[in-house]
Amino acid sequence: MTQKSVTRSAKPPTIYDVAERAGVSKSTVSNVLQGKVRVDDRTQQRVLKAIAELGYQPNAGARSLRQHSRVLGVLVGDLTNPFHAELAAHIEEQAALLQHSMLLVTTVGDPDREAERLRTLVEHRVAALLLLSKPQPHVLANLRADVRKVFVSINVRGAVSIAVDDKAGTELAVRHVAELGHTSIGFVSAMLADEPATEEARFNGFRGAMNRLDLKVDPAHLLRPHDAHPDTWTAMLKEFLSQTNPPTAIIASHDLIAIDIMSAADAIGLTVPEGLSLVGFDNIAMAGQSRIALSTVAQPMAELARLAVDAAISDPHGRRPSSVSLAPELVIRHSTAPPHKHRISRK
Repeated sequence: MTQKSVTRSAKPPTIYDVAERAGVSKSTVSNVLQGKVRVDDRTQQRVLKAIAELGYQPNAGARSLRQHSRVLGVLVGDLTNPFHAELAAHIEEQAALLQHSMLLVTTVGDPDREAERLRTLVEHRVAALLLLSKPQPHVLANLRADVRKVFVSINVRGAVSIAVDDKAGTELAVRHVAELGHTSIGFVSAMLADEPATEEARFNGFRGAMNRLDLKVDPAHLLRPHDAHPDTWTAMLKEFLSQTNPPTAIIASHDLIAIDIMSAADAIGLTVPEGLSLVGFDNIAMAGQSRIALSTVAQPMAELARLAVDAAISDPHGRRPSSVSLAPELVIRHSTAPPHKHRISRK
């Protein structure tokens, strides 16, 4: 389409005008707008350029429905993770207080399922998407730009994120066990495959605190597998704890890992906290049970939920909501103690 033919018409541009300007079919324009089918980058850029040049406003009716929707879409990677389940419950409670409901979907880390579940939420005209797990980049790229996205408990550069300061959290944990007298401190994680950015931030907090305290980061005291398969994870932990000079304290990247370490320690006769101090991260409900009594870095789940829901339903015509970084809090229970003079205590 020439510039003359565009300026001649007083009518708003249509999807057909965009298709003609970009030199593609109407269905290709629809695919770019809806993200249902992957479009190659060069074609996608031509379509987006045509939309910008023509001032085309896609799917105004659906956008209006979305702006009046009182349903929030929530994407969770693994609902069997107690932290995600508890955080989702807080989100639902906060949404209900503001007369909204929640539509929750899970992905189990499958990119194809991520794309399918996100399409389902968008097709249900949810008011916004609250993402408790970060989808694959290509899945995110195919999401409609006019759907508000709020990342909850994960920091995503360039996006609206409501999350705790992960780095500060593990710094708190290291300082706590160091103040108890520990100098041989380890770090254990199994998040590199599913949540690499969060794992990296927590490890960087651990390493930074160790360096500031002039404590050696011993590679033998780090366990950060990319693929922690359930069939081999327990054996891996037992081997780690049974090394000749094991750490006297361990910072776990989240509570479930700390509880796994407790079980592995118990299996080899290592007592907590007499022979091994443990600090988790998240403060899931299970961590507070008397039998576990795990010292941990607490994420303020109720506050995360409140701020995330507020960001999701704030004026859709206004400025994009700001990201928020919340301060973590150290909860001291009974899994940490001064190091035993004989380093480890066997039952």
